[in-house]
Amino acid sequence: GHSEPASESYRLDAVVSFVRCRSGESEGHHVVHIRKPSKNIELDALRRQLKQVDECLNEESNPSTLVSGVPLQERLESLQETIKKTVNNADASGDDEWLLLNGFVVSRVTSEDARSFCASFKEPVIVVYSSVQQTDSLQPSSPPTSPRVSEQAMETLSISNGKISKLIVEMPSKGDCLAIDAEFVCVQPESSFITLSGSKKVLREPRNALARLSIISCDNDEILLDDYVLPNEPVVDYLTRFSGIRQADLDPEHSPHHLITPQEAYQKVRYLMERGCIFVGHGLSEDFKQINICIPPNQVIDTAEIYHQPASRYISLRYLTNYVLKRDMQQDVHDSVEDARAALELYKRAMQLRKDGTFDDYISQLYKEGQNTQFRVA
Repeated sequence: GHSEPASESYRLDAVVSFVRCRSGESEGHHVVHIRKPSKNIELDALRRQLKQVDECLNEESNPSTLVSGVPLQERLESLQETIKKTVNNADASGDDEWLLLNGFVVSRVTSEDARSFCASFKEPVIVVYSSVQQTDSLQPSSPPTSPRVSEQAMETLSISNGKISKLIVEMPSKGDCLAIDAEFVCVQPESSFITLSGSKKVLREPRNALARLSIISCDNDEILLDDYVLPNEPVVDYLTRFSGIRQADLDPEHSPHHLITPQEAYQKVRYLMERGCIFVGHGLSEDFKQINICIPPNQVIDTAEIYHQPASRYISLRYLTNYVLKRDMQQDVHDSVEDARAALELYKRAMQLRKDGTFDDYISQLYKEGQNTQFRVA
């Protein structure tokens, strides 16, 4: 018969978290929970010392004492006893000791403290896993799966008015296509200066945060959700010209929109991903990056990739909408619902062109005309 592949599981080794001064505030600092290094590291060091002492004893030219004056034989026996105790302690304590690094303070904590991802005062930023080869046949033969998101994640209370989100009568299921788009605001400006040679030196890259998330059903064009998202950090630029987001939209007390947290937005997208939905959009890699989620490639349909000619530039959503759908869009500001609908129409148009067998010629003509106008919309 076929030999079974070696099973593998994954172990949590470290968590970097952002701890807020008070729950709900943006100010705070970072802490690190880290699994205490394995006893094997200490044992390896002791065994190397034991080997060196043993080699010294076996060499007749070497003196019988160490530089410190301790007889080699006595040192050998001491190391053997220390190794024995270390092995026994390792067996007794297991391999689940954790340390908390909080500024200059290092303290012992429980594994439950390290794994408390749902605490309101802290937010996991980096989670580190390491693969562990299974040697016990009684242990699981496949990596443990992450807990699935409940359907309740789709029902959220607005931060600004306390109203519950619109109830989706029929949840999309596996294979259903959903058009998605997101808008962002800037939470960290670029820091740069001009060198004496006239070149630009960037000290700190700009950083954006999710501010609006819109998802539309491809079957009936129904808006499944259109949520505004309150970033965890202060907004330094609303990028209104590009995002359509204004300060009042993200006001936690007076926003007229359904305002949720970034964690709630993530949970909604993850829930739909786990149901097996297929996401249709334009330039989705950046959207998913800001949502902080990785979607399997077989659940992503990106019109930026569909209308892309190899070794050529990518084409903007606005230009494609103008050229392919014969209409202009977003002359003033962006709108994520409009963007999602445009991406959906572009996908359907591409499917029709492929069915007709004219898609390749259409793309060639698209790039030819685009290069003549530098891909600008008049």
